[in-house]
Amino acid sequence: MLKDISEDILSNFNEKIRPQLRESPFIRLPWDTIPNQRIFVYKYLTDDILSLIREQISIRARKRILRDSLRGIAELHDQEVVHLDIKPDNIMVTCSHAGEETKVERVQVTDLENAAHLQKGRCIKGMLAGNDNWRSPEAHFKGELNKPTDMFSFGIMCIYALLGRVILGPDDDFQKHTEQGALPYIIRLQRQVSYFGDQEGVEGLLKHIADDETNCQVVRMLWEGRFEEYIPYKPFSEWADVTDVVFKDLIQGLTNLDPAKRITARQALEHQWFTDV
Repeated sequence: MLKDISEDILSNFNEKIRPQLRESPFIRLPWDTIPNQRIFVYKYLTDDILSLIREQISIRARKRILRDSLRGIAELHDQEVVHLDIKPDNIMVTCSHAGEETKVERVQVTDLENAAHLQKGRCIKGMLAGNDNWRSPEAHFKGELNKPTDMFSFGIMCIYALLGRVILGPDDDFQKHTEQGALPYIIRLQRQVSYFGDQEGVEGLLKHIADDETNCQVVRMLWEGRFEEYIPYKPFSEWADVTDVVFKDLIQGLTNLDPAKRITARQALEHQWFTDV
């Protein structure tokens, strides 16, 4: 597979990202380059999570894919590299199928060209990082970003992998609110606050974005209005189609609104939900 890279992204990757990383079965690094061109050559993998989940693969296969994705994220974070765009189509997978069984052969985190090397104490700020449907609350506000933003996105991806729903994506409800004049990012933030918010988490998020009073007012408005008649979003803890309390606990740890309170990739790997994979 060939990927054309812009000059500035190529320079950032070669100078700041690639030197931090070693070869890994869980991270997709360029296999080769084309001389005198800004083109990376990657080994081919057959699927990504976005398309694979639509094939109704087994829960065990889904858990294996999520666990190995998490291993890749953990390896990045161990080297102080933050991906900034974790989403299902940035997790490449090779599977084989025998009847109804799916054998997961390889899982790799890809699209590292836009990652950031953030040594301890550093962060990115003022950047609208990631994809709308998987973005963390602090990223919507262009706030300080580091490893916790990857973990929030991973949590939303886990929900997609198990339920097959893009819970922050455009659907009929989303269209209704945009037609009534709501801004898309406000709809997504309202969902995040309603699904995953509690008083402590909201206060932590407010502290995280405290240097912008307008953003703080938005968070307070969304939190205080979460039970209004026109807000149909129930807390994740009350979702009827999620009956696995261990999975709920994992997701609540990953999606805490307070970035400082989210579990790390290494902590998530030790979570009970992954013990049978």
